[in-house]
Amino acid sequence: MDFREQQDLARRQTRILVGLYVLLLLAAAATVGGLMWLGLTLGEQAQAAQGSGPSSMPVDATWEAFAWAAGLTGGGILLVTLFRWFTRSDGAKVAQSLGGRELTGAGETNLSPAERQYVNVVDEMAIASSLPRPRVFVLDREAGINAFAAGTKPENAAVAVTQGALDNLSRDELAGVVAHEFGHIANSDIKLSVRVAAMVFGFTFLFFVARWWFHVGIGPGRRDARLRIAMLAGAAAIALVGLLTVFFGRILQAAVSRQREFLADASAVQFTRYPDGLKSAFEKLKGGASSRVESDAAAEMNHAFLFRAGGARLFDTHPPLDERIRRLEGQPSP
Repeated sequence: MDFREQQDLARRQTRILVGLYVLLLLAAAATVGGLMWLGLTLGEQAQAAQGSGPSSMPVDATWEAFAWAAGLTGGGILLVTLFRWFTRSDGAKVAQSLGGRELTGAGETNLSPAERQYVNVVDEMAIASSLPRPRVFVLDREAGINAFAAGTKPENAAVAVTQGALDNLSRDELAGVVAHEFGHIANSDIKLSVRVAAMVFGFTFLFFVARWWFHVGIGPGRRDARLRIAMLAGAAAIALVGLLTVFFGRILQAAVSRQREFLADASAVQFTRYPDGLKSAFEKLKGGASSRVESDAAAEMNHAFLFRAGGARLFDTHPPLDERIRRLEGQPSP
């Protein structure tokens, strides 16, 4: 395969998808601002209809409210995003949350032959990729064949494979799998995936906005019935916007993840110069071997694994195995 061409293609497509995320964020903030503007306008109309006098709020003030609502909504989404971002930055903590046992450091003194081979492969890939050696973990309660890398930069990165991978993969296959994970580290895919997942989580801030609007609508105070209904309808509309942004955000998250999987496959070929190792691991999964990870934390980290760790296919973060094998063979997509 022409791994450099595949790397360039995946990077271009990722930039497009991240741009769509920014548009989705702006659309969500503008929608909430528009609903605030509509609510204030209806409130003024209701006040005038009750005979309380003409509308006292200048048009400029309602547009100022739009700007404030849009800005606060966008800012709230960004704050929630940043919170999520920084809680997923350390690779070792992520590996430990999935039941990982560390093989490096103090754990490196008493390794089985399969574990020693795995650590040696990691050292080889660190040299091939010109990256510092990450912390090395094994998920020794997982029988499925899988692996992942975590951490937002090479200095806090960790690589983990399942016990099933150690038991069922040859050395060449394991090297291809580990090289794929080093590809994620080298291409900053982990940082990107953490950012994208945090952005999707950030859209859940809209549910807090909807809840606040709902309580204001049903709260105490003398309000016109039409205004009260309008506020409740606005809360429902914001909740709907939240659902839609999370839904489409997860679709875009899956699309970004699929492109980065292709990029990591191409990087694995670059590091090993032997595409058949990773291809053979793919063919074992295609032949019926399980990649499932049983840990309760696996669903949230599904995008980080080499293969699907389980969960619904609607938001599949991994390309079809046939397409990945085809690209490793250098064949054009049908």
